[in-house]
Amino acid sequence: MILNPVGGFVRYVRRITRRILGPPNPTNTLPPPQTSVTFSSTIGKRSNSFSPDRYVKRHSLPHALYPFLALWIGCFIILVRQQYYVPNAPTIISCEASPWDDWPPDLCGLAGGNCEDDLTGIDGKTFRCLGGCAGSKLGNPRYVGSEKINGKPLVIGGGDDEKTYRADSWVCPSALHSSIISSTLGGCVNFHSLPYPTGYSYYKSKYSNNINSTSFEPDYPGAFRLSSSTNLTNGCIDLHYIATGFNAFCLSITTLFLKPPSSLLFTLLLVGGYFHLTLFSDPPNTPPNWETIFSILPTVLLTGYWMWFMSFKETMKGFKELPFELCLWQGLGFWIGIESSVIFNKLPITRLGYDPLDPAGIIALTIIIILAVIVVLIQAWEMRKYGLLRYYLIRYIPVIPLIIILVFIPGYTFRPHHYLFALLAIPVLSLPNRISLFGQAFALGLFLDGVGRWGWDGIIQLTGSLVGDADVGSFIPSFWNNMTTSTTLYWDPINTIEKVYNVTGYSILIDDIQKSSDYTNSSIDMTTLDLTEGIDHYVRLAYIANGSSLDFTDPVVWYTNSSWSELWSSTSQGGDNITAEQTGS
Repeated sequence: MILNPVGGFVRYVRRITRRILGPPNPTNTLPPPQTSVTFSSTIGKRSNSFSPDRYVKRHSLPHALYPFLALWIGCFIILVRQQYYVPNAPTIISCEASPWDDWPPDLCGLAGGNCEDDLTGIDGKTFRCLGGCAGSKLGNPRYVGSEKINGKPLVIGGGDDEKTYRADSWVCPSALHSSIISSTLGGCVNFHSLPYPTGYSYYKSKYSNNINSTSFEPDYPGAFRLSSSTNLTNGCIDLHYIATGFNAFCLSITTLFLKPPSSLLFTLLLVGGYFHLTLFSDPPNTPPNWETIFSILPTVLLTGYWMWFMSFKETMKGFKELPFELCLWQGLGFWIGIESSVIFNKLPITRLGYDPLDPAGIIALTIIIILAVIVVLIQAWEMRKYGLLRYYLIRYIPVIPLIIILVFIPGYTFRPHHYLFALLAIPVLSLPNRISLFGQAFALGLFLDGVGRWGWDGIIQLTGSLVGDADVGSFIPSFWNNMTTSTTLYWDPINTIEKVYNVTGYSILIDDIQKSSDYTNSSIDMTTLDLTEGIDHYVRLAYIANGSSLDFTDPVVWYTNSSWSELWSSTSQGGDNITAEQTGS
């Protein structure tokens, strides 16, 4: 008899694999969850135990279900009216609203002249800021003078006694920086523009209310100051957290004492969560765009129908006789998911994929990955016991090569949006256990958070459409070190640029303001610009092609002693020259 070692090894691996994967056929019925939590205490020789679920059942009021739901909906409508439709209430502005759109510089033009009316035209007006503006952040790097800022609100100045801000500062974070509004409840603020083009200078930095403003010394033609609007209290408070507390309370009462059918309770989570998200938690438009809200709703309902039959139906049936457990774990997961933008915005991984992680970000991401792996292993073990592990592996393994294909499509970027994570997680969170109960509710909230804020953005998107106001990677002028003097800066002349690029001139920024949009010389004498003496000044260059500015260089600093900041050496046409490092705007 001839031994076949290869065949024996294959049979051994097959047996091990079958043992790991568990039974080949799924169990028709899944067992209910373990018994409810019970709190026990011993007094003397007498033992007392308290079961929250038994207590809830004894005090349930199922006949009050529909009157309570009607009252809940009516109060919710009143909150929406108070949030957005109070008569004569100030105009609501977004957290990123500013008088001047300073980037790209072509928008405001030479000396910011195109934006003069945007600044002076709102002088004396009152605006309303919603809460949470301290969490608004720049999405791409931005230069203020020679300082590159990113990942924080754009607030320039405010450290002087009069709290003066540069015109491109975001108004609501500036109001928060000035302690005029609340970071949680928002508030109303009076806007006062300074005369154009006199503007202001010496914008001082200050740390206030968790916002560290940026300093800037040179003259800037646009500036504003803010004051408190104490006489307008009606319609100035952001009801986000009040509405969240109210809805969480009503959902808890419904789950605990009113015995709603599982399908009705899921409908409340789906529809109520969607409107709470789009109207209070993270509204994509202020005031809300009802056309957009109702255009997305049908697809949300259809997806919710799939979620119900795929996951929620089985799990909620298992907890039907455990209302306290259902309220606790489902409610906790649901509200964490709905408020995920607020909760996780404080973690140092909110810009994952854009910026390198700092040590705190690495720790946070590691903890999240470990928790996710633990949940997956627990669920996989439970599925193995019920013969479901093979069933789901067969359906999930093809997703891996599909994602790899999408990642490598030229010109496109793979975008794993909130709703994609949620939809991938829902099927494996279908067991009647507490992890599934919490996880599926969290996934539902995460799904609503993603679709409610961004709609059904594509899984892959054109890379160019994701650039925003960042650099697009275009070529930039090169500074000439061997010709630059203490007062004159030199760079590549236009005649060295190939005509195919349609370059017609240079866009020049002096102290963050466009000085010229059709400059054709290859040098500039700083002494001819009427600049304030005794302070540093900043120069940035970009080519003009097809009527608009391309990417700008990093700032070159002209110091008070008439020397220049360090210029990085490189080789290009025209001899020894300097190329500024390319970065985001």
